[in-house]
Amino acid sequence: MQQSNLKASCAIRRQPGGLRSFRPRLAKRVSYRAHLKRGGRLERPVAIVEQSEIILTEHGRPVADAYPGTSLDSPANLCQIWSRNAEQYGNLVAIQDPHQEGSPKMTFRQLYDTMQDFAAGLHELGVAKHGKVALFSENSSRWLVADGAIMACGAAGVVRGATAPPEELLYIAQHSGATGLVVQDGAALSRLLAAGLAHERAQEPNPLRSLRFVVLLWGDCDPAHVSEVGFPVLSYNMVLQNGVAARQSGNFVPAVVAPEDLATLVYTSGTTGHPKGVMLTHANLSYQVRNLSHFLAVQPGDRVLSLLPPWHIYERTCSYFVLSRGGQQVYTNIRRLRDDLTAFTPDHFVCVPLVLDTLHTRVQQRLSAAPRHRAAIASALLAAGVAFVQARRIMMGLSVQQALPTISLVGLVRRWVQILGAALLAALLAPLHWLASKLVYGKVREALGLRKTVVSGGGSLAAHLDDFYEALGLTVLNGWGLTETSPVLACRRSNPPEQNIRGSVGVPTPGTQLRIVDPETLEPLPDGRQGLVLAKGPGIMAGYYCDEAVTARAFRAGDGWFDTGDLGWVAPPSVPGSRCAGHLVLTGRAKDTIVLSSGKNVEPQPIEDAVAASTLIKHVVLVGQDKRELGALVWPDEDALAAAPEASLLPGELEERLMGEVARLNVARPDYHPFEHVAHIAVVRTPLSVDDGTLTRTMKPRRPEIMKRQAATAATLLARLRG
Repeated sequence: MQQSNLKASCAIRRQPGGLRSFRPRLAKRVSYRAHLKRGGRLERPVAIVEQSEIILTEHGRPVADAYPGTSLDSPANLCQIWSRNAEQYGNLVAIQDPHQEGSPKMTFRQLYDTMQDFAAGLHELGVAKHGKVALFSENSSRWLVADGAIMACGAAGVVRGATAPPEELLYIAQHSGATGLVVQDGAALSRLLAAGLAHERAQEPNPLRSLRFVVLLWGDCDPAHVSEVGFPVLSYNMVLQNGVAARQSGNFVPAVVAPEDLATLVYTSGTTGHPKGVMLTHANLSYQVRNLSHFLAVQPGDRVLSLLPPWHIYERTCSYFVLSRGGQQVYTNIRRLRDDLTAFTPDHFVCVPLVLDTLHTRVQQRLSAAPRHRAAIASALLAAGVAFVQARRIMMGLSVQQALPTISLVGLVRRWVQILGAALLAALLAPLHWLASKLVYGKVREALGLRKTVVSGGGSLAAHLDDFYEALGLTVLNGWGLTETSPVLACRRSNPPEQNIRGSVGVPTPGTQLRIVDPETLEPLPDGRQGLVLAKGPGIMAGYYCDEAVTARAFRAGDGWFDTGDLGWVAPPSVPGSRCAGHLVLTGRAKDTIVLSSGKNVEPQPIEDAVAASTLIKHVVLVGQDKRELGALVWPDEDALAAAPEASLLPGELEERLMGEVARLNVARPDYHPFEHVAHIAVVRTPLSVDDGTLTRTMKPRRPEIMKRQAATAATLLARLRG
């Protein structure tokens, strides 16, 4: 099926319950499931159904149907997960929320019943099928209840964090057509009300005036809020009580939800302009829930710490998956994480690379604080362990540095010499690795509080972190995806262990196809060649809400192929000494590529990741577009710096010290090229943060915002580089 331009315009119509829903009018068929049926329901073309049945194979064997019907064993929509869990896992503890009011704890049966009560309460407020409810809150057990309840009404949650800028939240509420708001607490509502009143004072429309109700997840209602908005403001408990009464009187029946129905609108942060509303269906998210077991085995009763914001689709989908397998979810936050890792030791931990980096830095700091002789022994054993696992990878053919074919006979000979050398080194270091496992690794693992598996996503995982955790014997799975792909496109596998290829993002999720193409012509490239990564499969979004032009650009490759914007290559088969065939290696973002005046292309991400291995450096942003050489904005790790001898250095001396770290770690990269030399740096002491937009919600530096805020510093640095 060839992609045509999206010819949809937004139409808002009233539902029987009073809420509005989105129904595009279509001139003709659009790309991969990006069109809707009457009644606001997403329609899936027959051609795609047939394709899904064909591509869901692994090594020639069928693994799952893309849309397996509505059996309780394989839910086709997210609502079925909770009813099935109530029957299957009943009295097992599903969630704990130790840092919230009353330290809520629910079994799977209690969680389902509470979701149904809350759904009935929302239904009494007018929430009906195909409606939209804004859900602006941070992570908590009540967020999960509200999320499941909105879907039980047949509506879609419009999600964002309560700490996002109020103007952004007002835009999302207005753009989505949400007619109800579930918000974190009174303080968050006060910020929104103040922003809305500012619009009125400027004689602009107040988006809050289109709402019909507000529900506070935490805390009691303030009468002043009711008088300001002129519509009901209810507490969480009030909605629950109303819902219990409605269910007892038979006034609520859960909506019949089809796989193609819209499940949620997730607004991406966006680097410029307004955020975009990503339309994800029940089929998108249910597909992920059914297939993530391909990468991670979760058993009933396994405990998982929930740290990331739930409106971020990575945390959200993983949460659905873990709970669907009978796992127990414990809510934590960044301030409580250190204690909770030991108080609620997780079997599995879902996080972003920055969290793993923070834990790694903490271990290094504790080693530095130990008596000198003990610190020296522990550091030496850790270094030996890292060298051992690096050599073992090469010896076993599991190193991505060995995954590309050699061109000449000399290159082939050199490769086998490297493999034999690695085997010899591994044999020599094996006793030290064994000794380290007895004396050091166990204590470090105990201090970290991690049992089985760490899942890292939301950003690239630096090589030094992979080395460190592999040496400790902790399984780290690195995955990749986007909000638009709901999200997991590929991930490393823990079983069999040789599928956990460090430096890669693993293999595609069953049912997902990936294609590497030339960024300009979009022509497919052979395995081993770097290009733009396209994706296609059941997890790909239906489109951007009310934005046909942006949707068309995202599917510009045609035939349902989504442009991820990421660059990478796939390890080719039949490479002597390599067992990495089929694994995807990402190299950066297409729009971040720095083109030097020499014509050389530089991908910043590998260099930035390598340099961030320094315990003294927290963030790095590379610059150098149209220059002959590279420069770097460097943010020191202020906590590590304060505890190090470098704390007493003058600014010029600190820059020289950090420049040495940058040069050392950059040159040590296996794929370093001389034209990637970093000639100068600028040390920046203004911290990056989510609140000011310089960090994404998954703690990645947001390059455009940084360059805007640090324009003067960047200009000075660029002036020092050769043109």
